[in-house]
Amino acid sequence: MTTMIKLIMLVGFMSITTVGHAQEKTAQELVGACARCHGADGNSSSGLYPSLARQKEEYLIKQLHDFKSGARSNGQMSPLVGILNDQDVVTLAKFYAGENILAQRGIDEDLAKVGKEIAKTNGCASCHQANYRGAGPIPRLSRQKRVYLEKIMKDFRDGIRTNDNGLKGAFMNVLSDADIKALSHFLAGM
Repeated sequence: MTTMIKLIMLVGFMSITTVGHAQEKTAQELVGACARCHGADGNSSSGLYPSLARQKEEYLIKQLHDFKSGARSNGQMSPLVGILNDQDVVTLAKFYAGENILAQRGIDEDLAKVGKEIAKTNGCASCHQANYRGAGPIPRLSRQKRVYLEKIMKDFRDGIRTNDNGLKGAFMNVLSDADIKALSHFLAGM
């Protein structure tokens, strides 16, 4: 994304979240800057960005706060989230948690079968629940973007992403790139 587009997104987002605006902002007022990457309804059109639709509210709030605090770093997200107040964060989280998530395309069924066994063997459902829809601060993985899942699992495994209180590393360290790819097909295809 070019610097000019980032600047335009930031200015646009700031125009709807000015400090002098005393009223609570609606989700529709807030999602404009989010929609470019995550979709207006929370269904990302690109595997580079996660779908936020049906994601757990507590998880979204934690991630937005982590971007604000620097516990989670991203050159695109951090500046946009940095200007949100606590009520904006809750409003966005409630909005996206209530949206419907779309089924994913491009799933390799053979890889998904392998991924299902890897998930079972590694106990992924013990945190993410049997249906992989998450609970509370634990994220929904089912129907998430396959490319995003693959990237984020590698990031946890490789210590690039660490805002999970050290919980993922032990589970992810045993997985090969092939295992992660299979897992991403299984989870995205649910």
